[in-house]
Amino acid sequence: MIRAKHLILSVFALFSSPVLAQSCSPEALGLSSRDYSRLYSIENSRLKGLGEAMLSPSLAERDILAKLFSQGIGDPKVVPTGDYQCRTIKLGGLGPLTSYKYFDCRISNDGEQLFIEKLTGSQRFTGTLFYTEDGVSYRGASHYGYEEPREYVGDTDRDQVGCVFEVLGDPTSLILELPQPHFESTHDIIQLRLKR
Repeated sequence: MIRAKHLILSVFALFSSPVLAQSCSPEALGLSSRDYSRLYSIENSRLKGLGEAMLSPSLAERDILAKLFSQGIGDPKVVPTGDYQCRTIKLGGLGPLTSYKYFDCRISNDGEQLFIEKLTGSQRFTGTLFYTEDGVSYRGASHYGYEEPREYVGDTDRDQVGCVFEVLGDPTSLILELPQPHFESTHDIIQLRLKR
């Protein structure tokens, strides 16, 4: 009974927060039609993933999501550069909810472009962040730790697209949402915490 009550409260907290109104623009990113569609439908991907995640029997993992979205998310005015702790949270798909431990990520700026990369762990990614009228968009690709980083191509299963949001109420946290990933899950969230 207590578990069922907590599940209901968690679902209510997630679905009544401002999280569901957030998306970013797929325009002008040079995406394939498949990836344009994935980014355009990010809100549906998120909604489906959260619905599946709330079926997880793990109270601890459901709490991670509830805390992450309890204040809502918003478009970041500025994405701070620097070193981050980052972890992947997989919603739905092969399992209802899986959260991994923190690894090292970095957001950097070469003066013209903003880049993001996951530096440690067996599964990594690199990509570019784009400021648009509707928020901050991401275009990149995944690679394994033993491989060289890949670039977005537009026609491979390694290609990734997504949106970056700030976690409201926590100025040191961002999330990168990856809709409809090619492997394992319905919706991926990369939680990023700026190192101090």
